[in-house]
Amino acid sequence: MSIILRENEKLVKVVHVHPVNIIRQFLLWPWIVVALLLVRYLADFNFFGYWNFVILIAVLIVAVVVFYKYYIWRANALIITDQRVIENQQQGFFRKTVTELLYNDILQISYSREGMSATFYNYGDLIIRTASNNQIVFEMIPGPDRVVSLINEIRQQKRGLSGNQVNTPLPPSQPDEAE
Repeated sequence: MSIILRENEKLVKVVHVHPVNIIRQFLLWPWIVVALLLVRYLADFNFFGYWNFVILIAVLIVAVVVFYKYYIWRANALIITDQRVIENQQQGFFRKTVTELLYNDILQISYSREGMSATFYNYGDLIIRTASNNQIVFEMIPGPDRVVSLINEIRQQKRGLSGNQVNTPLPPSQPDEAE
C-alpha cells in the first residue's frame, strides 16, 4: 500500500481491519488440505492414482487464496493524517476505491460495537457523517473508541488553527475599588 501525502501533510496513523478477520481466513482455508488428507488416509482413497497431483493443486489453491486474502486485508486501510481521513478500500487486485474526507467536512463521528466477539476483541464500526448527509462506515476497526478520540482531537486542533475557536485566556478579574 502506497500512501501519497500532500505537501506539509503528516501521517498520524494507519488503521487496518482487525486481525481477527484475517486470522479466520488463515484458519479456514487450510482445512481443505486437512480434509483431503483425511479422505486419503482414513478412507484409503488415492484419487484414482492422482493423489500427488490433487494434493499439489489443493496446496497451491489454498496458498493463492490465503495470499489474496492477506493482500486485500493489508491494502484496506483507514489512513489518518493531520489534514484528512482517507479510506483505502481494495476490492480485488485491479479494483480500488479511495474515499477522502477533510476534517471540515466531518459533522459527526461515532462508533458501534456489536456482539460478543467485537467486545472481546475490541473492534467495531466507525461511522462518519459528512456535511452532505452522507454516512461512511469503516468496518471492523480495532479500538474504535481510540480512533474516534484521535480524529476528534485532530478536528479540535484544526478548529483552533483556523480561527473558528479562539483559545485565548481571559485576564483575571479585578476587585472593585469601591469596596
